[in-house]
Amino acid sequence: MTSAPVHVWRAGLRCLPGGVRLLLGMGALVAVGFACAASPDSNARVPIVAPDLGSFQPVSAFLEHRCGSLDCHGQVGRNLRVLGHEGLRLDPNDVPGGSPTTAAEIEANYGSVASLEPEVMAAVVGDGGAHPERLTLVRKGRGTEHHKGGALVVVGDVQDRCLTSWLAGTTDGAACAAALDTP
Repeated sequence: MTSAPVHVWRAGLRCLPGGVRLLLGMGALVAVGFACAASPDSNARVPIVAPDLGSFQPVSAFLEHRCGSLDCHGQVGRNLRVLGHEGLRLDPNDVPGGSPTTAAEIEANYGSVASLEPEVMAAVVGDGGAHPERLTLVRKGRGTEHHKGGALVVVGDVQDRCLTSWLAGTTDGAACAAALDTP
């Protein structure tokens, strides 16, 4: 009795056009593949490869000054969120223009920058800071990619050197300090 339904099924498949049979077969293989696939590990973490947090403070100060206003990256809904003295604060009791930027805000800014494009950041850092324009942060700052705030940095100026020297692992503190004087 069991052979008759199989025979009918096989006969039914033979009646279908070849392309349909192929699609059904591929669909069955895909379904089996998904059924056998392991579930993703919800505890898995990808390490962020970025320049040293300890050398980020002057870069953070530049980003806070140049990008962290409340109408720009100093607001909650931004992918690149910049916290600090001049804009959005981590502690709701701190107000813009009040107390200095906290260590926790600098660390949050570091996380925001480093995790924006982690794979690209790792590649730039792995290459010693070469070709930093691979990062959207650099392209938008330089104006080579559309940025609502326009081009804010010129290749090689103190602002550009502040950021790109950090990406190369040799933060130029003097450039970062001079970048704070840029309107």
